[in-house]
Amino acid sequence: MEEVLSRRVCEELLEMLRAQQDGRSRSAILRSITRCIYLMDAKNPTCSPEHVQLVASCLHDQDRDTQIQALNTLRAFATQSLFTAQIQDYYPKILDLVVSSRDEEVQVAALRLLNALPVPPNIAPLLRRAVPNLVGFLQWDNTTIQLQVLRLLITLSRKEELLPDILNCQVQPEFLSLMNNSQPAKLLCEMLALVEVLHGGCAKPRRPSKSPQSGSCSLYEVLFGENSHLADHLLVMFVHPEESVQLHACRLIMSLQLYKLDMEIAAGALSKHVSPASKPVF
Repeated sequence: MEEVLSRRVCEELLEMLRAQQDGRSRSAILRSITRCIYLMDAKNPTCSPEHVQLVASCLHDQDRDTQIQALNTLRAFATQSLFTAQIQDYYPKILDLVVSSRDEEVQVAALRLLNALPVPPNIAPLLRRAVPNLVGFLQWDNTTIQLQVLRLLITLSRKEELLPDILNCQVQPEFLSLMNNSQPAKLLCEMLALVEVLHGGCAKPRRPSKSPQSGSCSLYEVLFGENSHLADHLLVMFVHPEESVQLHACRLIMSLQLYKLDMEIAAGALSKHVSPASKPVF
């Protein structure tokens, strides 16, 4: 009975949204629509693609509360597989709100929606341009934005075509100061997960086509360069009060050490197979 009522109310609210132009009223209507969607059976939705399009049109509204609620409503729609592909069509607009908006609540809502969506195909050029901004957000003093950006970067770092761009982003020399025990455990776990994914990408046989710029303060140099202090920060996390952080740090240190050992073994084996007579003379 509750679901049937939610369906009827949702249909009425969507019609009200179509007719209403006042920003404050549209925001309140969108908030109610979001609640109704979460109460519906995801396998048998009442809403239609036209309703998703109607809600998405509110992303262009000048009222920031309307934008935030439209993003939240689209995130509710994204829980229903029927609408996921359609919402992906608005990925560029959502990403633009993250990068260009000056309102942190709008940015958070947009990031949460992006994290609820699969990355659509053929969008790598757009993401490549946005990556420096996303990495820059990690150095903001806003834990909520940092957490959402880390989750998005973890997803993007698994894309081979985006990995070089992420590694070559310029960061502040004190970037690793983010990894300290005063940070919330959730944030540290996501940060450690990102470093683990980035390192895994670097360790693959197919190395990124772009090499870190010599002497630059790139993310690659700060994390994995010869003068990196990553190991020191990881050791400090062994005394973090949260066991989840300790386990993440331990796993990452083991991964780094095993990779270093494999490289040393491979280099030693190669040197044994190269005889002095076969060495090139320059």
